[in-house]
This record gives sequence, C-alpha cells and structure tokens, in this order.
Amino acid sequence: MAQSNSNVLPKGADELPSIESLEIEEENDNGSIEDANNSDGGSEASENSEGSVMEPFQDYRIKIEELLDSLSMTGFSVEVIQHGYDFMNCVYSLTSSDDIEQYILRVATGGFIRESDGRHETVENEVLILGYLKDKLPVPRIKAYSLTIDNALEAPYTIQTRIPGESLNKLWATMDIAEKYAIVDELIVLITQLESVTFATAGTFAGSSSLPERANDFLETEDPSVQTFDEYATELTKDPLMIQDRAGPDLQLLLTSHMEKWIQDEIERGHHELSCAIGPRFRDLLAMLKELDDEGAFDTQPFPIVLHHSDLEPRNLMVSKASGTWKICGIIDWDDAVALPRPLARVPPRWVWHFPDGDPDLEDGYLNDDQYRDPELSDENKALKTYFNAKIEAVLPGYTEDAYGQGRWLRRMWHFAREGARRVWQWPFLDQLPKDWAARPRNVVDTIS
Repeated sequence: MAQSNSNVLPKGADELPSIESLEIEEENDNGSIEDANNSDGGSEASENSEGSVMEPFQDYRIKIEELLDSLSMTGFSVEVIQHGYDFMNCVYSLTSSDDIEQYILRVATGGFIRESDGRHETVENEVLILGYLKDKLPVPRIKAYSLTIDNALEAPYTIQTRIPGESLNKLWATMDIAEKYAIVDELIVLITQLESVTFATAGTFAGSSSLPERANDFLETEDPSVQTFDEYATELTKDPLMIQDRAGPDLQLLLTSHMEKWIQDEIERGHHELSCAIGPRFRDLLAMLKELDDEGAFDTQPFPIVLHHSDLEPRNLMVSKASGTWKICGIIDWDDAVALPRPLARVPPRWVWHFPDGDPDLEDGYLNDDQYRDPELSDENKALKTYFNAKIEAVLPGYTEDAYGQGRWLRRMWHFAREGARRVWQWPFLDQLPKDWAARPRNVVDTIS
C-alpha cells in the first residue's frame, strides 16, 4: 500500500453520530447546487446567496450592448438562453446583423475570484483549455474574454464561437435506435480523443501572469499548466511532499493525501462536532482504499493522466445531420475540465441507456452515475448499453472495469477526497458509501450484464 508523506491522524470517536443529525451551518457560495428555473426567460430580477441582485434581462441587455460596443461588435442582436443567479453562468446568443457571425456570451455568476490578482479561476480555466484544444477536439474558439470584473458587465465573461447544430439533449429521446447507435459511435470517438490528451500531473488548469486579463479578436493563448488540486486554503497544501503525493500517477497516494488533509483541516478549523462525524468517515474511506489495494486495484500504476470534461452530457454535445446521419459536431461547457488519473475520468455515459428526459434527479451530479444502479431497462436501452460497452472495450481495453468495477468506487471516494463534505447535500452520500461498500459483491464488474 502506498504511504502518504503526511502524518496519519489519530482516530476520532468510536460512536459515530449521524451526519444528518448535526445542526451545523452549511458553508455556502454560488457554487452550491440550486434548482435552475428559467421559465420566465429572465424577465424578473434574481438574488444570489450574498444578497446581490441581478436585474431582469431587458435591463441587463443594456450592459451587454455596452460591452459589445467596446469590442467593436456593434449591431449584434442579443437573445437570452439563461439569465439570473440560479445559474453558474448566464448565457446569451449573439448574432451579427447579416446573420454571418454567431457567438455565445457566457457570464460567470458564481465561482472563485483570486484575491491575489482578481482573476476568476473557472473563466481562466476555460479560456486556457479551449485555446489548447482548438486543433485537437471540436470545441468553441474564444473571441474575447475578461478574467476580472473590470468591464461593462462587472463580471468575468467569455465570448465564444457558436458551434452549429442542435443540442443532443433536445433530440435524443426522438431518435430511433439506428440513429442512437450512430451517436454512440461518435461518442466513443470523442472519449478516445479526450483520453489521448494527456498531462504529467493531475489537477486544474492555470495560466501564468503573462496571460492578459482581457483580450479580443481571438488572441492566441499560452498552453495551460496543471496546478495540483487544492480545494481549501491551508498552508499544509504548500508542502513540497504533498505536491508530490498529489501529482496523480500514484492514484492511491493522491486519494490518501486528500483524505488525510480533510480530516486534519476539520480539526484545525475547530469544527469539533462536525469533525467527530466526518473524520471517522474519511478513515472509513482510507480503509476502503486499503481493501482495494489488497484486491489489486493499484497494481497497474502509474496511471496515465488524461483530460476529463466533467460534464459530458447531452446538453453539452452539439449534433447535426450530414448525408442522413447524425454527427457530433462539438462539445461545449468546459468550465470544469480537469486532468485526472484515467480510472477517475472513465465515468460511463449512463444517459445513453437511461436518458433523464427532464428528471432533475438524474440530470446533475458527478456522483449520480456511480451512486445509483440502473432501473429495469427496456429492451432498446439494454441493447444500447451492451452496444456501448462492447464497442468501447474493443477500442479502449480495460474501460469497462474502470467504468463499472473498482473505478466506480474510486470515483465515489474521489468526490469526497477532492471536495470534502461540508455541504448538506453531500452528507447522505458520504453516509451511504461505507454501507454500499460493505454490501458490494467482490471481484465483480457491476451492472454490465
């Protein structure tokens, strides 16, 4: 078993209180999950968790037009796609008066702005990764951006080329089985392309101080560097040995380092009651890692570090029909792209055989694909799942084990290793994980047959 360079922490209470029973004030920010509802088309003002109010779209449009004037894009029409603090990004379509130029304006409403330079990390991440991928994958190009609030919108934004076609989210349920098979073939090509983009280190993407804080006219950006995952402000994460632990090729060490530091971080922050509940559960996760190690989950290390989109769902796949066949013509929404050890990136596309079709419980959540088992599938959906698994295993040997076997457990643990468990919605998942682990069948690839 890999040994972390950080100290192993003392055990907490033997009797674990239910996390849900604790009355702890949840830490909140604009990144927390909220129900998005845009049925009014942005006609009303919305308020964020800090009390800031965003005006209705008709008033906000004036700011957008002012921004476009400053970018020499006068005369573009502006249509709302989503508007308000219910969304992580407000999104608008921009079309030139002659209908030749079409762009998407994405305005960040949440996320983290660094105190050191005032730059929005998620917008910076997207600018860098889209610039890097422009010749590697079918992605939008960045025409203009601002990483800070120093602009007419008073918010970080990007203006991206609009990929032609329609959202697969609107079409999948109406496609026949042959059309769905064609899309699955296209999807497997995309997954293969994503895995071909590799990095030396796991983490998020970052730029140097030489990256301008704003630009227009398709500025050529530098290739991104990868910054090791650091989800909380603590001097502990500046330890060179910890940076080595979190490089990623040693997946066991990556997970162990994060889990141990969350326990220590809870103790240092003085969340005594919360630590009493969460700390022992992280030690449960460490014990699960040891069992996976004994079962050979880490025998093939080092794992390659690959590009992970984080939200490869139908809503982010643009499709068009060519010669009577549907083709995937682009991938959008790269805000949360990261570099991950390959088993963590191999989240199976459950929507192929279990399309949410408006069910909010199935549409979002990194954990959902790994937390829940498939319901009783129709014959068509069984055929789609069998087809996907057979085709991708032929192209990427070992994919199904990573997707449904030991990789499923590693991803569920990684969710908490990276993010901790300070949000109320995470607690039931953290409570359930050790129970599911105890009940799991050993040495079986789940849910394929």
